[in-house]
Amino acid sequence: YGVLRGPELYLDLVEAAYLVHRGLLVVEDDEGRRLSFADMVEIGSKLDPEFWTRLSVYADLRNRALVVMPGVSENEFLVDWRRKDSTKRYLVRVLREGVRIGFADLEEMHRRALESDRELVVAIVDKEGVVTYYTVEGISHVAASETEDREQAQPEQE
Repeated sequence: YGVLRGPELYLDLVEAAYLVHRGLLVVEDDEGRRLSFADMVEIGSKLDPEFWTRLSVYADLRNRALVVMPGVSENEFLVDWRRKDSTKRYLVRVLREGVRIGFADLEEMHRRALESDRELVVAIVDKEGVVTYYTVEGISHVAASETEDREQAQPEQE
């Protein structure tokens, strides 16, 4: 889950906070003071306002025994679900409930998932911290209905 460089293991802050919360990692600051889970969340939240949302999804995925790695952007994870005979690969995009995204953003997410040979999953975190997952199977543009076309084509009458 991290990168080993010599004797040091470099972890993503989300992974480090998760491991501290689970009691599997001890993190110390430069002065040797032990950092608590709350300290880790505070540090993460100062660096990224969406840290808690990302941590909620990350913890949920890890608690499901999935292999989770950071994605290209901060709000996505690469997830591998390994079974004894196969592996399913996902690109999980994290969104907070109520945040709007444009169609172009959704299309870009889907394109990146396809390019990396993964399925796109959108993880939405509500205000209580409950995570809901949606699989995006495809994106298609829907043409305007004939009625809308006629209304736009007709000149305005005075």
